Amino acid sequence: MNELLLAGLGVAVLAAGVSGYFWFRSARALKLCTARAKKLEEEVEAARTLDETTGAFNYPFFVKAANVQIKLARRHRWPVTLMVVDIDQLEKINLRYSFRTGDAVLKHLTDSIRSVVRSSDVLGRFGGSGVFVLLPECDTDNIPVVFDRILEKIKADPLMHNGKRIDYRRSAGAVTMYGIHIHLNNMLGLAEDALNVAKERKEELVIFDKEGTEIQWK
Repeated sequence: MNELLLAGLGVAVLAAGVSGYFWFRSARALKLCTARAKKLEEEVEAARTLDETTGAFNYPFFVKAANVQIKLARRHRWPVTLMVVDIDQLEKINLRYSFRTGDAVLKHLTDSIRSVVRSSDVLGRFGGSGVFVLLPECDTDNIPVVFDRILEKIKADPLMHNGKRIDYRRSAGAVTMYGIHIHLNNMLGLAEDALNVAKERKEELVIFDKEGTEIQWK
């Protein structure tokens, strides 16, 4: 009788062990599937919001993120600066080297900017050859300081691609608005106008005020 009882108890323990083993395997598999699903969700979200080449926000999401910062600036009467940094004659780089090299130049510019600005600043892809940089709490006097940091970073850490150093020229246009006068659409237009002036004069940086009047900063 005791032998039968022990045998039954052994079977029960064995069954419990097997059941526990499969439960552990199932829980582990569920955890792995959940992690993979979360990673996939993050990748889908990134694909929806980020520019594939630069890693900056794509234009629609840049506008959304910029408007969040602008609402805060209006509430607190902060200055906001919008800078557009553009690569001069990117098409020549594409033709001389390759389109992949051109993409590497864009990525290098974006990474250089990202490394010297604050986490609260907003980066977005501008057209085919540049980057928007929205700078909350940045007034006109600080624009040259930020731009110089970008140039210094590019100089200190130049782009090396396929064993070659790739140098490229940049131009930038910027505009600053304050408090209730901040309107993103106006800033986008004025910053691009300032950029075009910089390119025409072959200057590195041109700054406009909210009326579109050039500000002398040198």
